[in-house]
Amino acid sequence: MRKPVYSRIYANAPDGDARASMADSEWKALIEDVDGRGQLTEQRKRIIDRLVRERVEYEFLYPTVAEQGAIKEGPNGGDVFNFHWSALQKIKDQITKLEEQLKIPVERAAPAGAPKPAQTKADKFLERLGPH
Repeated sequence: MRKPVYSRIYANAPDGDARASMADSEWKALIEDVDGRGQLTEQRKRIIDRLVRERVEYEFLYPTVAEQGAIKEGPNGGDVFNFHWSALQKIKDQITKLEEQLKIPVERAAPAGAPKPAQTKADKFLERLGPH
């Protein structure tokens, strides 16, 4: 699979040039990352294309959702659910799934073990007695 022509894909969008520019840079970065790990295949290129499109949609929808919030005023004056917010959440979930398929490393904090209970005077006394 060759690199998609994002300028053609986003040609009819009002902000098509900005979307195409972002898509091109995302494609390049993802291809370099996956290829650098030696995992680039034709199927992964298709996944990268879908991931690029999802990321572009997320970035260009986010400002609208940030401005409006999850709940907005409806046409009759009441509160209504913002479907843009729901769409943004679905895009975010799809991005996560695609990143997992590509095995894009995510830095995670080391799991913290259960804290050791504080040692009491009774514990110290029983330790001195030794095993029975």
